[in-house]
Order: sequence, then structure tokens, then C-alpha cells
Amino acid sequence: MKFNTITLGIIGTCFSIFSSYHLAAQERKANLTGTAYETVNGQLRPLRQATVSIQNMGVSLSTDGSGRFEFKDIPYGRVSLQGQYVGKVSVDTVFTLSRNQDIQLVFKDNSFRLEEVGVTAEASKKNLATSSVIGRSAIEHLQANSLADVMSLMPGARASNPDLTNAKQIQIRNFESNNRNRNSQAANEFNAFGTSIIVNGAPTSNNANLQVMNTINSGGSSSMSGGAAPSGGIDVRNIPIQNIESIEVIRGIPSVEYGDVASGAVIVNQKAGKQPLIVEARTNPNLYSITMNQGIQLAESKGAINLGADYSYNVTKPEEAYVSYQRATFNTLYSNQFFKNRLSTNSSFAFNYGKNKRDPNPDDIRTLTESYGKEVGFTLNTNGTLNFNEKWLKNIRYTLNGSYQNKDSYLSAQQNNATGPYSMTYTDGAVLSNRPGVPVYDVDGNEITHIPAGEENLYALYLPSTYVGKYNIDGREFSGFAKAIASFYNKVGSTEHKWFLGADFKLDKNFGDGKQFIDSLPPVRPSQVPNATFRRRTFREIPALQQFGLFAQENFTAHMGEHKLNIEAGLRYDLFSEGKSALSPRINATIDVIPRVLSLRGGYGLLAKGPSLMYLYPERAYFEYVNLNELTSTSIPEGERLFLTTTRVFNTENADLKIAKNKKAEVGFDLNIGKSLLRVTGFQEELIDGYSFSYMPNSFQPVDYVEYKRASANSPSLVGTSNPVLAKYSMPNNTGRFQKKGVEMELHLKRIDAIRTEFSINGIYLWRKSFTTNYNYYDEESGLGATNRTHIGLYAADMEVGYDKALNTSIRATHNIPSIGLVVTLTAEGIWQESDWTVYGNDSIPTSYISKYDGQVYDFDVNKKDEAEFKSIMRKVTRPYEVVESLPSFFNFNINITKEIRDFMRVSFFANNMFRSYPNHRSDRIKTQYISRNASYPFFFGLNLGLTIK
Repeated sequence: MKFNTITLGIIGTCFSIFSSYHLAAQERKANLTGTAYETVNGQLRPLRQATVSIQNMGVSLSTDGSGRFEFKDIPYGRVSLQGQYVGKVSVDTVFTLSRNQDIQLVFKDNSFRLEEVGVTAEASKKNLATSSVIGRSAIEHLQANSLADVMSLMPGARASNPDLTNAKQIQIRNFESNNRNRNSQAANEFNAFGTSIIVNGAPTSNNANLQVMNTINSGGSSSMSGGAAPSGGIDVRNIPIQNIESIEVIRGIPSVEYGDVASGAVIVNQKAGKQPLIVEARTNPNLYSITMNQGIQLAESKGAINLGADYSYNVTKPEEAYVSYQRATFNTLYSNQFFKNRLSTNSSFAFNYGKNKRDPNPDDIRTLTESYGKEVGFTLNTNGTLNFNEKWLKNIRYTLNGSYQNKDSYLSAQQNNATGPYSMTYTDGAVLSNRPGVPVYDVDGNEITHIPAGEENLYALYLPSTYVGKYNIDGREFSGFAKAIASFYNKVGSTEHKWFLGADFKLDKNFGDGKQFIDSLPPVRPSQVPNATFRRRTFREIPALQQFGLFAQENFTAHMGEHKLNIEAGLRYDLFSEGKSALSPRINATIDVIPRVLSLRGGYGLLAKGPSLMYLYPERAYFEYVNLNELTSTSIPEGERLFLTTTRVFNTENADLKIAKNKKAEVGFDLNIGKSLLRVTGFQEELIDGYSFSYMPNSFQPVDYVEYKRASANSPSLVGTSNPVLAKYSMPNNTGRFQKKGVEMELHLKRIDAIRTEFSINGIYLWRKSFTTNYNYYDEESGLGATNRTHIGLYAADMEVGYDKALNTSIRATHNIPSIGLVVTLTAEGIWQESDWTVYGNDSIPTSYISKYDGQVYDFDVNKKDEAEFKSIMRKVTRPYEVVESLPSFFNFNINITKEIRDFMRVSFFANNMFRSYPNHRSDRIKTQYISRNASYPFFFGLNLGLTIK
């Protein structure tokens, strides 16, 4: 009922504006003109291609060659004007328009010589969603090497060491957990999977990622030989950091403009416009890198072009140089205006190269492991705004984006204890022997072998105990995206209506050769899944993933004297592949309680994340059953020894797979006193139908396992015995459930001029419950042979429920001396509480069981728990995580220093965990174990040298 009420309310809000058109037409209007300037050698110089926008109307344009701009037919009243340009401090001004007016906007260089430098995250003013903006100065001060590094500026987040050792995926309102409960681990994976990374108006995509060897046994939580895991988000190491002007992190309820998202959004804006050549060299114990970027203003009316390049080399540990990562990127962006500045466009090309590599280790004589994960790709993007001077229609925004990533994963390793069957067929029910195309008969003359047509040359083999296997996964991921939005504005009396209608389309496809290996040297079958085996798979045969979205949103503002009420309400409809759909209403609101001092905020929204190719089109499950193995029999001549296997193949697709949805609600307040701001937000989230790979009742299939032997020692005739067994495999499902609630706090205090220092404090309290709606399956006492298999015990879904709780704060003191361009930031991270535990339900007696005879689910009669047939499915009760692991408080201290040397050089230094704090805690669960509180955050430091060539 709540969902329907909110949906109807949003629809009514979105379309109520149509009834007010005749009133809007009577509104008095004026023209707003002006000139944008920059200061060069103390003189004002017109600034071309600066972006000037009226925030409350949602309209923007770029200045012409003379720095001029003109907004026509602007309604009388309050105007919130903002100017932006790459490398400049944004200009924000609010005034009352009551006649034609001409103004000047003067842009200052964004440097470390300003009275107030922006080296922390600031609350966004663009929309009502809870979000933070991170500017270029903050990125440089942190010495960030990837997008993941700047997330340390979010409330309660910890500073990460800026290396490139592992794949970097972004999570929002999440925390590191020591909880080894599988449900808690799944919650972390889905948080990254549901975070949308948007670059130049287009979402990046991990939907076509299939770089995993076998999902039916291990899911998609790790990628072979490095790179982003298919079950998570993209690897943000591939996004060049040197050409980013600003980053906005939406932690709350995003606009309906953003689809295929469940956790939040990270919006990346790249540099566009004139900028001198900047060359930077960076080093730390694990990494060295060099970057270059420049913005070139072309001749009159020819626009500007921005160029950037980066090369980085990273080792996991200085003493383990055989494990490394390399990155090279190049990007260019062209920006210009056409049709008398009515059309502003940005068109970009980006190239990325990344390679995780493990060279042979001379000390590794057992596995001889060698691997690499290489990713080479490019992205083409064009986006722009076409302005109109109509009564309602103000502009049309568009984005077109195409991305191609070639991923090549390679692994070579010596397999030990690898004996097992492997048949070359892909056909369900095929029975092959070690003699290609030769039929084998039983004692009654019935043919045992079943050789499918066209497979007469295929055979079965028994793998040796030790061999070196070489495996490749070739993925060629294409992602296409198109979006168009028509923006409207009208004013009725003291109310303003800013609204838009839009549509987007996204396509993800993998054209790769897929998993490749030599049949005689396949991957070792997983020991935890009896009889399971591997097969090659070609990715290009998998259908493309498509998503089409329609959305509408109204931003309603009512002025009541000095008070203001602002409501942003929208509705989004998404249609995914296989006919799956989702309706997502979202609303944010704020009201001034004390004008310009105290305001209240609130919001509610439903976010929807569609399945990736891995979930929608999983690979088939293959099993090998050895019918006869005489290969090691010395009593039979070698030329007469037989080896027979039966291959079973099962489709693992889930036709009932749903769209994952996250319900988000927020309430908070903003308190402004002078230039100080306190922002407190309480939030709650509930994820339903989260994706996972796990066993399901219908993923246990009955198999008639037939084993043959010779009728007598001297007879070639075979006799068989049959035993019922179950083939089990993981399949995609929607059984993940996560509940999360917490409080965020951000306090920014006015700079204390007497000591040239500004203080800021942020923090987060977070509580999470992770569980599943699926059964817990138990067959750990089942054997590997045909005669000692057991039923499958089904235990209630609430048998294990994981809980996490954390309270973190960060206190930053930023001291700057503008006259010498020095900025020093001291950060004290307080980890006040960090605890996890698991609540166990009935974990000793199953509620039902899957029969090995027919694969059907039957209720379990507790009176039979001691019978021989069922005793093996009684779990041995162990509750290792029942005791709450509550870690004591501790502090971590970091320092960042940036010094500008005149106007051509910048030197930066940082040290994380500067006092080398590694407190140990005696485990509450296992008294003989100790937990190092800072093991993941060792003492780390780095240096950056930047040169500006004008």
C-alpha cells in the first residue's frame, strides 16, 4: 500500500504542472547577460567556454569567444547563478532579478594559495539527494591513484594506501568486516555490484564480465588472474585519475535519471577547457607513475581539446617483485559550441591498458604458477546540451557512449593429486570410452556406449596425478549506452517547476572466445562437488543484455516568505532482457525551518539493479560418472583395458530470476551558522531479491549411476550395478537479503584565521543484518563413490544470520599559509566500535530433505533422525561465530602535505598510519588467537612532484 501511495503521489506531482501553463505565460520576465573573466597578470581577460548555469531553472550555456553569455526570458525573482571552468574556483551568486541585468563573473585560479582550499569532500548543492563533491585540489592533496582512493573522504571511511595492487571496486555506506559469515561477504559483493560509476554522463558497466572459470561451483566472486570480479563492480583502476576535474558521490536516493543502480552512484566529470601542461611524477613503496595532461584552446570558434596520459607500475610487495601490475591510459576530450552557442558538446576518446602479472617464482617448485590478467580497451563518448528559448522547453541533453574491453586471463599451474575422468563430449547422456568410436556391450549384448552423431572421434580419458595445465579466458566486452532528456521549467506565482522527461537504452554483449584449454589437460575438478567437471565455453554465443528505461521527474519549489519547500519526485520504468521489468519511484524533499540556518531533509526511493550476463545466462553444469576403469589393472593386457564414462549436462538458468531492488529511506537536517555547517543524516536500506550463486532445491538432479565390471576374470562381457545419486550445482537466484541502517555526520567549521586552520569532522554509525531466504544444504558426510551417497538435508533459512556493527569518525585539521602555497592536513581516524556475530537457528535437525532416489523434497520426520538412512544428514552442531567479536577502539593518524613553489611546481607528501600503530586484540572467540587491528593499513608513504609548464 505504501508503494502504491508513493507512486501515485509522484505521478500526480510530475504531471500537475500541465494544469498551470496559462498561469506561467503571464509571468514577468527579463534577460540576464554577462561576461566571464579570468585574471592574468593582474588584468581581466574574457574567458571562453566557461559554463554558466541558473541552478534553480536547470539551464546552462557556455560563454562565447568574448566571454559573453545571455539568458533570455528569465522569470522575475530569485536567481541562483553558478559559473564553472576547468582549473578555476566555481563562482556562486544569488540575487533577485527584477529587470534586464548585465553582470560580471570573475574566476580565480584554483590553487593552494587561496584563503580556503577545498581538500575535503563538500556537500553537493546540485540536487536534493545526499551526496558529496570532491574537487581537483582534494584529489591532488590525497595523491589518489584511482577513484577508490578518494572514497576515504566519505563519512567514516578510512584512508586507503594509494597503490594498484588489487582490483579496486567502490562500495557506498559499507565497511570492512571481519565477519566470515557467507551472507555478510555476499552483502559486500552486491554493494559494489549495485554502485554505478558514471563518466561523462554514461555509466560504466561490468555486466558483460565473464572472467571466471566455473560459476556453478564457485560463483563469480573472483576473477581468474586478477581484475574485477564478475559479481562486483568495475575495476576503477582503469579510469584515468589525472584528467578528472570533480567527483560527486551520491550516497542517498539518486534521481530517476540514473538506472540500473542499487547502492548509489559516483559521477565523474573530466576536464574540459584551457589548461597549461602539467607533468606529475609519483612514487611510494609499491608504485611509481608519471602523468601528463593539458588543455589547449584552439582558434576562435574552434573549441578546446584536452589531452591526458598516464603510466604506472606497481608491485605487490617490494620483496615480491614477481607479482606486478601495469597501467597505461590515454584520453582526449574535445569541447565546443555550435549554432550561436545553443549547442554545447563534449566528445572524448579514452584508451586503457592494464595487466596483472605473476612471473614464475623460483621458490615455487610445487605449483609452478604463472599468470596474467590483461585488459585493453577504449571508450568513445559524446554528450551535449541543446538550449531552447521556449516557454516550457529549456534544453535537451543527450549522451552517446560505446566501450570495448578486451580481457585476456591466463593461468599456468602444475596440478597435483589431479587424477579424475574427463570426456570430450558436450552431449547429455553420452557414454564414451577410451577407444574413439568403438562400441562396448554388456553381458546381454546391449550397447553400453552412447556415441552421439558426429562425435565418433571423441573419447574419454583418465587424467594423470600431476600435470601442468594452461587455461585462457578471452572476453571481449562491448557496452553501448544512449540517453536523451528534455528539461522544462515554468514559474507559477511563488512556485517553481523544474521537470524533465527522458529515456535511455543500454546494451552489454561479450564477443570473446571464452574459456579455452586443452581437453587432455583440463582444470582440476572441484573436490567439494562430486563428479563435477569443466568444459570450454564460447562467450559470443551468449545473447546480448538489453535495458530500456523511461523516466520523469519534477522538482517543485515553493517560496513562503523567507522559507522554502523543495520536493524532487520522479518515477522510472526499466525493461530488461527476458521480459523482466521494474518500477522505481523516488522522492527527496527539504524545507527551511529557519531560513538560511536550519533545514530538514527526507527521502524515500526504490532502486533496481538488473542481472548481469553471468546471472542471466549461466553456463551449463557438467558431470562425469566413471562406469568402468581398468586402466590400472595389471591382470588385463594393456591393449584390452577399458575406461568408460557417462556425461550428464544440466541447464542452470533460472527462469524465475527477478530484478534486485533496494528500498532506501533517509531523514536528516542541515545546520548553518555563518560559514560552519553541520549535516546529519539517518538512513535505512533493505535489499530484496539480491543476486547470488548457490544451491537451490531444483539444482539437485537424480542420476542413475551405473558401474560395470567384467562378468569373470577371463570374460570380456560386462555386468552393471546401479545406484541412485544426486548431481548438485549452483545456480543464480534471488535469495540474498540485507538490512542496513545508520547515521552519517559531517561537520565543517569556519576557518580560524588566527591559526590559519580549518577543522572538519565526519563519521558513520552502521548496523547491518545479512541473511538468505534459501535453505541451508547439508551433505558433508556424503561419499564420493556411487554406493555411499546420502540424501541432502535442508535446514531453515534462518539457521545463520550475520550481523555487523561499526562506528568510525575522521577528524581533519587543515592548516594553510596562502602566501607560500602550503597546505598541511592532519587526520585522526577513530575506530570506536567494530563487531560482528552470527545468530544461529535450528542447525541440528533438518526441516526437510532432498531424496537421492528421485530428487524430490520431502518433509523430515524428526522421529527418524537416528535411523541409518537419515543419520548422515544430521549436522554436527558447531557455532564458531556465535560469540560476539567486539574489537576495542583505536586511532590511526595520517598526514598530507602540499607545497606550491612559485607558479610552476608542486610537491606533495603523505604518510598513512604515521605512528605505525598495530594494536593486537585477543580474540573473544578463540582465546589463543590475536587480531591485528591495523594489519590492512600498514605504515605507508609517498611523494608527488608536479610541474606546470605555461
